[in-house]
Amino acid sequence: MSIATLLFDAVVVVHVVAGFVGLAAFWVPVFARKGGPAHVRAGRVYVYAAYAVTLSAVTASAARIGSYAHQGVGLAERPDLYGMAAFLGYLGVVTFANVRHGVRVLATRRAPESLRTPFHLGLAWACLACSAIVVALAVTVWSDSSPILLGLSPVGFFTGFNILRYMRSRGAQPMGWLYSHLGSMLVGGIAFHTAFAVFGVQRVIALELPGPLAIVPWLLPTIIGVPAIIVWTRHYRRRFSRG
Repeated sequence: MSIATLLFDAVVVVHVVAGFVGLAAFWVPVFARKGGPAHVRAGRVYVYAAYAVTLSAVTASAARIGSYAHQGVGLAERPDLYGMAAFLGYLGVVTFANVRHGVRVLATRRAPESLRTPFHLGLAWACLACSAIVVALAVTVWSDSSPILLGLSPVGFFTGFNILRYMRSRGAQPMGWLYSHLGSMLVGGIAFHTAFAVFGVQRVIALELPGPLAIVPWLLPTIIGVPAIIVWTRHYRRRFSRG
């Protein structure tokens, strides 16, 4: 076994472990008292897990694409392999951008003008660019992975535009930082649950859905998560408007 293979396997292990840790830590702040010790501690674990997932996902994505090219496997020949590798990197970028934004809006809530940095602006444009690349890959070289890429590409567009919109109107809306914090952390949670539904569940119970149903685990966390974000945000808006 080569050193490259060992390193790749190590990256995968880090990715899987961080994914499970982040998935578990995600639910503690959901039910814990907001701003309490449990919320803060579990939230910190969730953030670090998300960062580890991002780094390992982008590394694994680049390694897989490089490996396919080195083996002489072209994009036109196996678009499904390239599509899944690209999606892994895309999901990592989107996860990092959402979690990082959720952390920064909380840290800069008393000085929202300090949020506008080249790095944060770059995150927003990176999400938009990754979504555009995923869509282009899905459409120009159609494969079994194309419906998945197209179905989840709006998450990156939503994330990028959401960050840009918040940066333009930062501080203009009372408690706007809270709504942006909640939404971003929950979108990050959707990414964790997508990875678990696709890879984790299949490893645990060897679930394989036939035919078109195979796309369900990829889309189900988004289908459930987006309405949940809307409902939860509206709940807090009503709560603070009455206060």
